[in-house]
Amino acid sequence: MKKILFAASEIHPLIKTGGLADVAGALPIALRKKGLDVRLIMPAYQGILDKVESIYHSTNLGNPFGIGDIILLESRLRENDIPIWLVQCQALYERDGGPYLDTNGLDYVDNHLRFGAFSWAIAMLAQHGNLLGWQADILHLNDWQTGFAAAYLKSWKLNHLPIVSTIHNLRYNGSFDMARYGDMRLSNELLDLHGMEFYGRFSGLKAGLVYADRITTVSPTYAKEILTSEYGDGMDGTLRAIRYKLTGILNGVDYDQWSPEKDDHIATHYSPDTIEKKLDNKLALLRENGLSEDPTKLVFGVVSRLTEQKGLDLILEAIPQVLNKGARLIILGSGDRALETAYQALQASYPEQVSIRIGYHEAYSHRIQAGVDALLIPSRFEPCGLTQLYALKYGTLPVVRKTGGLADTVFEGTEQANGFVFENATALDLSKALERCLTCFADMQAWRIRQFNAMQYDFSWETVTDEWIELYNQLA
Repeated sequence: MKKILFAASEIHPLIKTGGLADVAGALPIALRKKGLDVRLIMPAYQGILDKVESIYHSTNLGNPFGIGDIILLESRLRENDIPIWLVQCQALYERDGGPYLDTNGLDYVDNHLRFGAFSWAIAMLAQHGNLLGWQADILHLNDWQTGFAAAYLKSWKLNHLPIVSTIHNLRYNGSFDMARYGDMRLSNELLDLHGMEFYGRFSGLKAGLVYADRITTVSPTYAKEILTSEYGDGMDGTLRAIRYKLTGILNGVDYDQWSPEKDDHIATHYSPDTIEKKLDNKLALLRENGLSEDPTKLVFGVVSRLTEQKGLDLILEAIPQVLNKGARLIILGSGDRALETAYQALQASYPEQVSIRIGYHEAYSHRIQAGVDALLIPSRFEPCGLTQLYALKYGTLPVVRKTGGLADTVFEGTEQANGFVFENATALDLSKALERCLTCFADMQAWRIRQFNAMQYDFSWETVTDEWIELYNQLA
């Protein structure tokens, strides 16, 4: 039985800011179902200990950074009994803000040290786990917050276990001012063009890439896109040099959490055979938001960070034309303050048709997926995207830009069409897609066919775990 140490800075349901948490909370479960011994490691942020089983063992790793003892706490997740190590250091992790940002929404000034220490603990466990009775065969790192672990293992100049490093979003490269490098307790030998130096800074993500044995990212199309200057965010030259290590494996969905047949958060359960019951959820959602309840009007939804990366500025330009034809728009998200303000102004202009809720609410996001007719995802780039995968299962047709994982999962113009796709990140192209969506909705038979197609696609984790097992086998 292969033993995998799976390292991530956030894991659902313990803590979540984005798709990484969903992946880290679901992929290990799917792999364990296939017989792999996967164990997790994550920082012990404030309040996390209340969300796991009792701590049954602790190991003090000392105080190598001079900021307090780093302690490995062994526990299990309550929901599925997966073993987890929580890295405890009060000075670094027990704070009132989120995992990366303080209460003012700004990056912690010592994030390099917070995730350097976390990565150091990962590397220690990966290298010396036999002392705790469990030695991993493979170390699986996720994003820049764990990438420094590969650098520590490299700097120790010991034979170490194989490393897989997964890129969930290349834009977040975890780069820091070189003046802070001395805090990291890493060798200066790693600071060169072929190491972790990144445009005069040092980067956790680059460390995780150059010192890994295999690199994965979260969709096949994104794996190709990041080799180009347009999508490479300055890392494309490095990636082209090590492209032989790079593979794209599509993310999956936990259908125990995201399925209209069993979702406890929605008004009425339904399936492809009872798709007409989706209307109950639509009317309930409109009622919840104080919008006029007309089942003949198409309802668009957005569940997203409000950023230009997600194309939310394009929606603002394109949506009035369909609102003026009677459509509705329901939005859940937060992000850029200017976009938040602009969407609140849109709501004020169309109070009977537009509702925006700033923030993130898990149960409400489920009700949106079940209640709207179409989900808008006009991203300028999208490594994988999970919201479109959820939408497909709920018979909610995605309107997406053809990029990254959106291009791999949403199709138009074929017999298997399951949504609406546009090419260019412009308000004009999005407008044309919205018009095609309205036209299709007016022909309920054509709409039902597309809904049925959408709900038939299987993006469960069980369908992708074989690719992970094959990759692990190659490494081992």
